[in-house]
Amino acid sequence: MLVENTSSNPKIKARHGLSVYIKTNKHEILFDTAWDDLFLRNAEFLGIDLKTVDTLVISHGHSDHGKGLRDFMAYNKTAKVYIRESAFDPHFIKVMGIKVNIGLDVDLMSDPRIVFTNGVHRIDDELLLLSDVTEKQLLSETAKKLLKKENGRFVKDDFSHEQNLLITESDHSILFAGCAHSGIYNIVCSAQRQCINLIACIGGFHLYNPPTRKYESKELIGALANKLNETPARFYTCHCTGQKAYEIMRNIMGEKVSYFSAGTSLNL
Repeated sequence: MLVENTSSNPKIKARHGLSVYIKTNKHEILFDTAWDDLFLRNAEFLGIDLKTVDTLVISHGHSDHGKGLRDFMAYNKTAKVYIRESAFDPHFIKVMGIKVNIGLDVDLMSDPRIVFTNGVHRIDDELLLLSDVTEKQLLSETAKKLLKKENGRFVKDDFSHEQNLLITESDHSILFAGCAHSGIYNIVCSAQRQCINLIACIGGFHLYNPPTRKYESKELIGALANKLNETPARFYTCHCTGQKAYEIMRNIMGEKVSYFSAGTSLNL
């Protein structure tokens, strides 16, 4: 984990956002970039050279996940960037009645390294991108504060700009989600239709709203934890899940859920 709201190492700076470096048998991947070049600075401290990354996946069009795209493209000259085209649409969050722009840098969308994705997009036999999640169970109420601009009008964000990464090696798969605005349980269901053995899920579950510092209800968090408990995967959560929501889930799920902080590594 290169950037996350918390840090396991005092020399690794924490910030609200997400950026994960992933190494597979065939690829070096960056999943999200957070706000700025902090992911580059933290990677350097950890001894990771992001010039060798061949694949960047931007999970959705919010600045805490993709605003560092410009810094990445200036540093790494070869990696392909996989993103939904609608991720470059104007996106906003409502804070105390004020609409705050949280979108990406639109001028980057014409870069030839950008690959626009849609629905189920297979990169190769290892990497699959999932979007257009159809299930609608246990959705976050905090997501209703997020808006997009459509035909000059502000409307509720439908998160059609969101995608998730499914990595398959040998006989198992691992799912990466950015904020899981479509609902982490729903995303897991979509991933299970695309693979045989989902062993782990990593990402934010969007159970906390930082501007208002409000969490989802204990009832929703508990119901979600019980649903995730029914799946075979282990869960490594972070970012927009929030510490309080994580503790509730941990009490229900035990070692089936863990927190993934900046500076921490997982071998799966």
